[in-house]
Amino acid sequence: MKTYSIIYALLALVVFGCSKSGDSELIEEIEKEETFFNADYVLLQEGNGVLSAQLLKSNESSIAKSPAESTFANVPVSDVLFAKQSIFASFTTLTDCTGKVTIHDFNDDTSVIVNVFDDMLECNVTVTGITVEGERLYISYMLEETSKINTYFVRVIDFTSMETSFVDIELAKKPLQMVFTNNRLFVLTIDLEITDEFSLSVIDGTSSMVINEIGLGYDVEQIFADTDQNLIISYQELHTVLNSNTMGVQYIGYEEGKEPLFHGSEFNCFDDQGRLFYKRPNEDGEQSNIPAIYDFANNLAILYFYENFLTASQLEFEYKIGDTTMVSYDDINNIMIVGYQKMDNENKGGLLRIQLEPTPKLLDNLDLDAVPRQLFYQN
Repeated sequence: MKTYSIIYALLALVVFGCSKSGDSELIEEIEKEETFFNADYVLLQEGNGVLSAQLLKSNESSIAKSPAESTFANVPVSDVLFAKQSIFASFTTLTDCTGKVTIHDFNDDTSVIVNVFDDMLECNVTVTGITVEGERLYISYMLEETSKINTYFVRVIDFTSMETSFVDIELAKKPLQMVFTNNRLFVLTIDLEITDEFSLSVIDGTSSMVINEIGLGYDVEQIFADTDQNLIISYQELHTVLNSNTMGVQYIGYEEGKEPLFHGSEFNCFDDQGRLFYKRPNEDGEQSNIPAIYDFANNLAILYFYENFLTASQLEFEYKIGDTTMVSYDDINNIMIVGYQKMDNENKGGLLRIQLEPTPKLLDNLDLDAVPRQLFYQN
């Protein structure tokens, strides 16, 4: 483990998170007293290779773009993104050696830009993941020493002051993904040299030391934390629940043909019951993905086919729904919010608000000039 010093820059920013909405407020003066849905959504959307933020407001009968503007600075689409609660972060490559991480917090509308790898003079760095926890930024990366030799690290950066230190933690295998939960950083790795098997490196959040190595076998798809701070290790045919404190494991298998298929979902969103809202692959329909909910307690997936709450005319002609791009949840109002791409324009999309109880029912639709990727709630 190596320790260094760096300098980083502060800018103005915005924040959002996939979480609960706050107390309901009236969003406009009206003569007749009505009950309104809490309306301050922040939508992360993609258009022409750029991610931007769109503020939204809504009431019980409609959702619309807000005239207010976010200070969120547009960033290029990247494979290295992070979102949790009100925090969104992205990595941008600047040179073979350098890059920057932009961290946005929608709670206080502030932004931090952290320049990374400025300490390296000649190198070939590949960043594989970023995670933000409190005032620490974790970056997993691969350093190409020669054409045949690579070394692997997790860099821990404390960005609480203008000049601070960072620590490099060396790993034996290539890091693919990171999840911070219960004061521990879990790093999914793969052995590219010999076995092609996956493993889990567990790093203590206080000491920044590797405290455990766990073999996971083959075909791991992704890892993420549930609402109990346990780690979900996802395979196509099963998932493992790893207790983040005791390291005890529970294996959950699926019936053939009833696999929930949440292994490819990104920006996972949970309700207060611990149910996962996600986009599920759909092999038999027009859409490649459809909205779904997975109930971990009962090992049950609920699929929301568009035909069950939209007419054929709405689906094909009025809204022109191509593919599902995000699924979120407003647990104050018990509404599922589905983002989709237009079938006739890959750079445009829309949002559907779906009432879940007692049966799925369309509340409204909002057309957008970009494709929804994730929804957060301003507190």
